[in-house]
Amino acid sequence: MVMDHVDYDGWADYILHLYDEHSTKVDAPEVHFLELGCGTGLFTAELLIQTSATISAADSSLSMLEWAGRRFKDDSNRVSLYQLDFESGWDEFELKGPIDVILLLYDCVNYVQSEEGLNRLLSGVKSRMGPESIFIFDQSTPSNSINNAEYFEDEGEQDGVTYTRKSSFDLESRVHTTQFEIETPEGRFQESHIQRAWTRPEIQSALDRAEMTVLASYDGFSLDEAHDESERIHWVIGPVGNSAKPLASSHKKG
Repeated sequence: MVMDHVDYDGWADYILHLYDEHSTKVDAPEVHFLELGCGTGLFTAELLIQTSATISAADSSLSMLEWAGRRFKDDSNRVSLYQLDFESGWDEFELKGPIDVILLLYDCVNYVQSEEGLNRLLSGVKSRMGPESIFIFDQSTPSNSINNAEYFEDEGEQDGVTYTRKSSFDLESRVHTTQFEIETPEGRFQESHIQRAWTRPEIQSALDRAEMTVLASYDGFSLDEAHDESERIHWVIGPVGNSAKPLASSHKKG
């Protein structure tokens, strides 16, 4: 419910456009996606609609995966679910590569709090990539937290469930904290989300350390080049030696 404001159709259309522009395998008959931090599978559902791909969806939360399992109970031929801590769980992750496209969206990378954590994340992603693989992720920057402080508090209600959200941003530590209070017929629950607002140069440095190739970095949901004041950046990454190959083909089934 707290993600009701997200335009999943628009997100999927944009992300798939980036994939079409940069992947060398866009015309392959079978494409395998790995979606990290899939939650309950709302974005996964859009991938099912907009592509004919097979999808591996992973999350660290078993409760989220249970919800996703109910959502995709009739799609087991195309969707597989895995438990994975994308920061530190790669050694135990049973899904091997190479995987055509790996996704980490909705500023999930901001939940990683340290450079060491970024290193582990990128090393794990790289271990599942082949010479034609693509990794697409987005980040929220300090500019996003600073420029949108007026939206730090909101509330909503749907189907007898209400929530309130309050956020704060510490400029010195660049830590963005969001508190949710959710009231349901079963009781009242609280959640705390702590994210680090990484800067563009910090993410670039992490990618350099991982020896991964930046095919593009985009400002927000545009095709303009990202800059240090961008509020959201979408990165398109390849492994060592990968190079961009703009393509004009469509990702839509038809």
